Amino acid sequence: MASPASRPAIREATAADAGALREIYGDGDVEGFAHRVTDHAAAPGTTHYVAETEGRITAAFALTTLGRLRPGGRSRLILHEIKLRPNVRGTGIAEDIFDWLASSLGVGTERELLALASLGQRPSTFDKFGLSESHHVFRWSVPEGVS
Repeated sequence: MASPASRPAIREATAADAGALREIYGDGDVEGFAHRVTDHAAAPGTTHYVAETEGRITAAFALTTLGRLRPGGRSRLILHEIKLRPNVRGTGIAEDIFDWLASSLGVGTERELLALASLGQRPSTFDKFGLSESHHVFRWSVPEGVS
């Protein structure tokens, strides 16, 4: 984790963050990022967040709320679209995001979290916060050029 003085502020992404998001992702257009973070109808239940340290956006991620049919089941979030600036990897930003999820959103006490990771990867932060493998994710891709 970062020291308290350099801990990131985590907040919802805004259209004004689009340039920084473009930098983090390395491709795409600024207008597209601005549209995606503000158009809640395009991805109902999804909120995009940024982590900002000393006035600079260092990470971005998305949370999607899942509805539960099972009576009494804890509400569930999916953590996805996690992107860190390459120069901040290994500095504790991921741990700060997980701390924020626990303290601000009740993850681990009031809500369950499903976190997506690339095939063959198990981020050390998952182990630190006690995330266990529970689901397999399968993707139904859309071929390039299909709209």
